[in-house]
Amino acid sequence: MSDASTGDAVSDASTGDAVSDASTGDAVSDASTGDAVSDAMRALVRPELAQLRAYAAPAGTLPIKLDANESPWPLSQAIRDRLAATLAAIPLHRYPDPRAMAVRTPLAALLEAEPDELVLGSGSDEVIALLCTALSRPREGRARAVVLYPTPTFAMYRITALAHGLEPVEVPLRADFTLDLPAMCSAIAEHRPSLVFLATPNNPTGNAFAHQDLREILTAARESLVVLDEAYGAFTGRSLSSWCDRYANVALLGTLSKIGLAAARVGWARLPAGLAAEVEKARQPFNLSALSQAAAALALGELRPELDAHVAAIVAERARLAAAFAALRGIHVTPSQANFFLVRFDGDPSPVVRGLAAAGIAVRSFHGHGGALANHVRITVGTPRENDALLDVLTPVLR
Repeated sequence: MSDASTGDAVSDASTGDAVSDASTGDAVSDASTGDAVSDAMRALVRPELAQLRAYAAPAGTLPIKLDANESPWPLSQAIRDRLAATLAAIPLHRYPDPRAMAVRTPLAALLEAEPDELVLGSGSDEVIALLCTALSRPREGRARAVVLYPTPTFAMYRITALAHGLEPVEVPLRADFTLDLPAMCSAIAEHRPSLVFLATPNNPTGNAFAHQDLREILTAARESLVVLDEAYGAFTGRSLSSWCDRYANVALLGTLSKIGLAAARVGWARLPAGLAAEVEKARQPFNLSALSQAAAALALGELRPELDAHVAAIVAERARLAAAFAALRGIHVTPSQANFFLVRFDGDPSPVVRGLAAAGIAVRSFHGHGGALANHVRITVGTPRENDALLDVLTPVLR
């Protein structure tokens, strides 16, 4: 799932959470002491967790990995050598910089923000959790604070809301996966959410939401923090960071995971400075390791030209794959501005997914989730060689 971060969990209002289905209630057990202790411990567990299962990311055992929305490009040997030397010089017996200034300063420059407007986390997943922690005060007359988002989308919004005792409210997207603006505005008026999450481009659909629709939601949700999740923003060629200067209720979410540093686990939110200071109070000290800080600092500095070249190569391959998919029968592709495609098959895609796996290619099937994602498979854009291998399997089956 994503980062925010592996990109593989998906929330779909028509089916519930695709990854976080209702559990059996056996969240806590202790085989060594028997059911009496197990029942006692279960009584301490937040009741909302009964609706969840622990998140399981793809195992990644197949040689061609087109299932997790990562960059397919490894770093060059020269950059890896530079990174290795940097990491080797880190004093591992010391705590890292708690403010992560080597990351915060260049990131603020990139976003045209002030350093104190940023909250950094271990992937954008942790930042989502920090926002849910800090903005969890219920509205007057409500038992729980509300987190609102369209579906299908990134499932960590729902998972994190429930795990923190907040109430998730889901608004289905239209059939073409665009925002249902009247339904969104109506839900905002009814539920008065503390947080509104909008992933643009959206995962797993790949489409970016219309700017005018986003503006309408910002107006409707003046008393909410509207979080624009740009985990895949690098593949659109532009950022909405400037909106943070125009609107008082906007936050921008981002990550390095999709552009080549998924292993480093570095994400952020740009918030109004006063609100960022409050969210910082909920952040664990030293949450970004010195190793992650060093890798991120290089990514925002010396590595940036190479990572930008990888993004450009992915965008070029995205266009080539889109043209190739258009020539195939029996599939329908949602236009994508991300680094993946959501593909709908005319029938059950399971035989095709199995055929791809037999050829060593992993993709992400959502068919078993039903609802809006029935018959859908998500395919990450790979290298030219990986994409050729994908088409070699699909073409004879679907021509």
